[in-house]
Parts: sequence; structure tokens; C-alpha cells
Amino acid sequence: MIYQSMGRKLNRLLLMGGFTVLFACKPSIPRDVIQPDDMEDILYDYHLADATANLHSDSSRYYNARLYQLAVLKKHGVTEAQFDSSMVYYTRHTEKLYAIYEKLVKRMGGVTESQTADDGLNRYSMETGEAANVWNGERCYAFIPKAPYNKHTFVIPVDSSYHKGDRMILEFDAQFLYQDGVRDGIAVISTKLSNDSVITRTMHMSSDMHYSLEAFDEKMLGIKDIRGLFYLNRDRNATVTTTKVMVLKNIRLMRLHEEEKIKQQKEKEDETKKDTIRQVENHTDLRQVEEKKIRGEDEEITIREDLRKVDRE
Repeated sequence: MIYQSMGRKLNRLLLMGGFTVLFACKPSIPRDVIQPDDMEDILYDYHLADATANLHSDSSRYYNARLYQLAVLKKHGVTEAQFDSSMVYYTRHTEKLYAIYEKLVKRMGGVTESQTADDGLNRYSMETGEAANVWNGERCYAFIPKAPYNKHTFVIPVDSSYHKGDRMILEFDAQFLYQDGVRDGIAVISTKLSNDSVITRTMHMSSDMHYSLEAFDEKMLGIKDIRGLFYLNRDRNATVTTTKVMVLKNIRLMRLHEEEKIKQQKEKEDETKKDTIRQVENHTDLRQVEEKKIRGEDEEITIREDLRKVDRE
């Protein structure tokens, strides 16, 4: 009994020791690096500062962006050297940086959605008569030039609410947090039409600004499939440890019914039908005339033959 009790205690001690070693070996964020929650708050303010700077003219935009960014670091009690060295750490551990941005984009997307969604719908509705935001993904995404965090693909379902001649407009705001290197984001939208032809539009992004990409069913065939892609290219000449993040926010895909074009197309189709009917009617009339003419000629021949018979008699 004594040996069994001692054995149980020994097993308990070994188990506790194993957990201690396990947790001690678990990698953690170094003390001299800004911790994830604090970094999320700093980056949130950092992006807001960039957005505010973009409201100014081109001549003062970059100067104001620099001032706002320094003000953000001062607000959080962080030096520029601490911020830069922390970003170097997170860039080396991309999964940690991406985890921060996954939380960050939710905050950024939540703030902007209520501010911008209605404006877009109202503006497009005034222009075309009917508009709808058919985007089915998140309104904000972050990209780092390392797979799998460097791209996002999307598919938009098409149903009976789509009309022939619809115009699709993909629009969003881009922000880049780059210490060096070439900024090269890519947006693609591809629409397959009812005859299986494909319209593809591609755009490169390199500046903090609003972007818009359009695909138009100009031949009034009807859209049966919509797909697209966001992608951040890797600059092979840039240093690996520098910060390179692209954020796309306020994403929406507007479907516009081109009422005037649809009306014109319907009028054109109706006119074509009328022309066809008129041609058929005209053809029928001509045929009837020909038949009457033939009948008349036949009657003439009959009368002549009858007259000849009378003369002979």
C-alpha cells in the first residue's frame, strides 16, 4: 500500500513536471516587442491616421501622414524605434501579424460599413434607377506578401434578380503599410455571359486611394457567373524583414440595372418582331396577289378557249 501511494505521488509529480516543461517551452512574444493587443490598437490608429492624411491635397498628404503617424506612437507611449523593431519581429512571424490583422479588419470594417453602404446605394440608384450591393464577403481584408495570406478569391451567386445588360462595379479603398519595396496589389473581376464568353477586368493598386473596377454586359446576353481575386505581389528585391501590409476596406460589388439600355433593348427587340411580322404579312400579300394574277390569267385562257369553241360551232 505504501509503495502504491508513493507510486501515485511520483506519477502526479512527473505529470505536473511535464506540463511545466511544456508551457515553459511554448514560444511567447519577447518582452521588448509590443504585445499583440497593444499592437492592434496602435495599427488601428495608424490606419485611421493614414485615412485622415489622404483627405489633404497631394502636396501635403505625405507630410501630414508622417505627422499623424508620429502622433499615434506618442499617444500609445511607444517610440518609433520600438514600433519598427516590433514590426520586424511580426513580419518574421507572419502568422502572428496576420492574427492581429484578422482582428483589426473586423474593427475597421465595422466602423466603415454604416458610414458608406447607404451612400453608395443611394448614389447609384439615382444614376440608374435600381442598384444593389451583392458583395457576400467581409468588407475588409488584410494581405501580407506570403502565402496563404497574400490572396483572397470570391464567387458571387447569380440568380433571377440579374437582368440582361447589368453592369457590375467592384469598388474598395486600399491602404498600404510599407516600410520599403514596391507596392503591387491586384484586383480581378471576371463575368461569364450566357453564351459562355468571359469578360475579365484587372487593376493594379499601389497608392492609398479609392479604386473601382467595372464589368459590363454590353451585348445584353445575361450574366451567369461572377468570380474575382484580390492578390498582393511579392517584391523580390525588398528586404524580408520590413513591414509590407495591404488593407482593402469598404469593399462592395454594385449590381446596376441599366434601365435606359434595357428599355432601348426591349424597344429594339419589339421593333424587330414588328419588322418580322410586317415582312411575313407583306410576303403573304404578295403571294395572294400572285395567286390572283395566276387565277386571272387562267380565267382569261378559259374564256378564250370557250370563245374558240363557240366560233367553231
